[in-house]
Amino acid sequence: MLLKLSRASALPQLAPVALAVLLLFASGAHATEPPRRVLFVGNSLTYVNNLPAATASLAPPGVEVDAFALPGASLNDDEHNARLAGLLAHGHYTDVVFQERGGDAICHGDGCLTAPYHLEVVRGSKVLAKMARDAGARLYYLGTWQLNPVMEPELVKGERDIAAAMGARYIELGETWLRLRAADPDAAWLHSDGQHPGHATTALMAVRVWHALSGERATQPPCVGGTLYYHAPSEDGFFHVDRAARPVTCLVSPAKAASFAMSVAD
Repeated sequence: MLLKLSRASALPQLAPVALAVLLLFASGAHATEPPRRVLFVGNSLTYVNNLPAATASLAPPGVEVDAFALPGASLNDDEHNARLAGLLAHGHYTDVVFQERGGDAICHGDGCLTAPYHLEVVRGSKVLAKMARDAGARLYYLGTWQLNPVMEPELVKGERDIAAAMGARYIELGETWLRLRAADPDAAWLHSDGQHPGHATTALMAVRVWHALSGERATQPPCVGGTLYYHAPSEDGFFHVDRAARPVTCLVSPAKAASFAMSVAD
């Protein structure tokens, strides 16, 4: 009887210990999950209408978004930028979204993937990708667009190759942009300068980036708090998205945003 009682009495004492160990492991696992921090690396296609802020508006609270974007800059131009190198190495970003200067990724004709000009674009992009990956970030490569439909497949071909070389997830844009623009030519696809993104294009990019980052379709229109940039937001290229900034401008209607979300393949 004494043996039975001692064994039975030991069991309730083990349960709290086991529970404490489980809670310790659970809390430790939760503590190791870093807060979501997103960095956009691009150029004027990225900061005109403030794509980083439009994307942040689709994210839940707690997601922080920064950007490094200089006017007219290619990713090769950014390769030796000390400010960007510091951000990639020490910014604790979980996700980095790269966007090339418009047209630089076009790969035209047979053999273009091994042509010197394309290999140079790939080389510089891989250098930046390695910086971001070495710091633990997930990588994405956001496409651009061409007004000439004949050139769009050449652009996508080059972009896909660059993204693969970087080890980045490719976020296609141009073919979808042409299709949606043909269906609704009156939407604000282009800025008044005829080159930079209009509100609809920035909204489309935000919806597609957010899907790539989260695996979720946007359920609301992308909106921008504060300034809808046209000129560079800062001299050194860096800017932080203030999600509390006012006033708020929604780039497209809820119906238009829903149609953009449905254009994204799961």
